Amino acid sequence: MMNRRQTLFALGAGAPLAALTLIGGCASALAPQVITLGEAELAALINRQFPLQKRLLEVVDVQLAAPSLHLLPERNRLAVDLSLTTQEWLLGKSGRARLVFESALRYEPRDASVRLTQVRVQRIDVAAGGEPAAAPVASTASTPAGQAGTASRIAGLLAERTMEDLAIYHVPAERQALLRQLGLQPGAVTVTARGLEITLARAGS
Repeated sequence: MMNRRQTLFALGAGAPLAALTLIGGCASALAPQVITLGEAELAALINRQFPLQKRLLEVVDVQLAAPSLHLLPERNRLAVDLSLTTQEWLLGKSGRARLVFESALRYEPRDASVRLTQVRVQRIDVAAGGEPAAAPVASTASTPAGQAGTASRIAGLLAERTMEDLAIYHVPAERQALLRQLGLQPGAVTVTARGLEITLARAGS
């Protein structure tokens, strides 16, 4: 059975996708404060979720691909730039665009996951005649019809619904067990200039 010092060493060794920041001091204080996911690690985790392909009402096929991550620590959110393609089967039309969405993050204790939350599409740049036409929007529903086609507006709404509550990271089972030995549990999720921090707190606090 691991003693406390061995447990801390195992936590510090960590998996390649997450590093645990340890505080100094006496042995009893050697407990991790946060699980840290660097920007490159976070980008890799998000990239694993794509491409996403969905069909809406058997009318429009949508594909989201090639994500590019941008951290927004001042708002505790992240932004992701995606390529978006649509195919309308009734009219035989296809479309291309770039879509930017923002999202906060939350920890779900039920399955030890970090999930997207409050997903909002911020911008749709529609390819028209070979040139992108900028269409900044507050929400997908308010996209001007003259700037973004019906399929793109529908795709934006579908993107919000598809990505809401999307799990991008799971705390490994062995790490969960080690944290329980220390009486710790993940809590708040914060976007920083370096990446993502999952704060660890005393269980039951």
